[in-house]
Amino acid sequence: YLASLRMNQAENWDEFREACNFSNIPGENMIWADQEGNIGWQAVGIAPVRKNFSGLVPVPGDGRYEWDAFLPIIQKPNIYNPAKGFIATANQNVTPEDYTHWDAMAYRWADPYRGNRVNEVLGSGKKFTMEDMMKLQTDYLSIPARTIVPLLENLTINDTMSMKARNYLLDWDYVLDKGSIPAGIYIAWEKELHRKMFEYIPDPEAQEVIGSVQTTTLIKWILNPESKFGCDAITKRDHYLGGTFLSAVISLSRRFGNNMEGWQYGQEKYKHVKIIHPLGEVVNKKLQDQLNTPLMTRGGSQHTPGSTSGSNNQTSGATFRIIVDVNDWDASVGTNSPGQSGDPESRFYKNLFVPWASDEYFPVYFTKDKIASVSVEKIKLLPENGN
Repeated sequence: YLASLRMNQAENWDEFREACNFSNIPGENMIWADQEGNIGWQAVGIAPVRKNFSGLVPVPGDGRYEWDAFLPIIQKPNIYNPAKGFIATANQNVTPEDYTHWDAMAYRWADPYRGNRVNEVLGSGKKFTMEDMMKLQTDYLSIPARTIVPLLENLTINDTMSMKARNYLLDWDYVLDKGSIPAGIYIAWEKELHRKMFEYIPDPEAQEVIGSVQTTTLIKWILNPESKFGCDAITKRDHYLGGTFLSAVISLSRRFGNNMEGWQYGQEKYKHVKIIHPLGEVVNKKLQDQLNTPLMTRGGSQHTPGSTSGSNNQTSGATFRIIVDVNDWDASVGTNSPGQSGDPESRFYKNLFVPWASDEYFPVYFTKDKIASVSVEKIKLLPENGN
């Protein structure tokens, strides 16, 4: 992280890339922008060069499978002023197809849906305001939902409740909003598609070593059933879709009752966030209230630009986000959570949590005068003996 001190002093793209060359760990996407309108992306993080093996499985330690040193970071993938006019990274695979150092690349990336959605929005051709960028960072449109929900239209469904649930989805905008009934139905179905994958697509050898596959792979099989379902592939695929949809509806009715008004996504029992201190469940009630955040309902999923993880209680996703106006640094905005202080006694210990969970932004000031104008207190730490 000390490489960021060099990055902060860079005055042009070349100096920025040279600073990136010192950013060994962790692997990150570093972004450059300047007042002349230049933009750039540099991948960082040390990566071993494996000339004759993948690194995916154990190999004999007899010297035949040794690393060929580390790839210089500056030789990792990078882009400067791309023709499309923007750069979008969201943990997806952004390695250019013509990249030559694949023997130093990994094999696993996040599903591409968040990055695809960002590319979709930024590639629309419109000019964006700061408000537009805030909306994009907290965008909850689900590309997986938009891809597979239409397949429900031609399925034979005889169960009355399932037919009603399907109608909700077919009349939906694919946004995983808080309070959305179709979002609640869809997420339950997506989970069933993963949970029951081997039940409908048997693969005993694979099942011994993996529990599931990435959503990207699963949807690829669904859209191209001949590649995975064997003979009479479309019928088997539709049986998989219909069977998991029925089990999703059954699970929702058991959890929330038969009234679908109670199946809303983003409620206390269905998609929320609560940050619990490591000691937050072993101390008394008073300290629990002090150490832990309140529970806040959430939208989104691990596949939306506003990433809120795939679990019922959000366990991953961005807390810190920033949108910078390089021509007016004091116009920048950001989010963070849970607070500005690590001291539970401080009123700033979790002051940012509720705004963050509500997708609200705060000003991020840079100039001394602006910072001084909103400062509440200044803390000085002095040695006890005054030396």
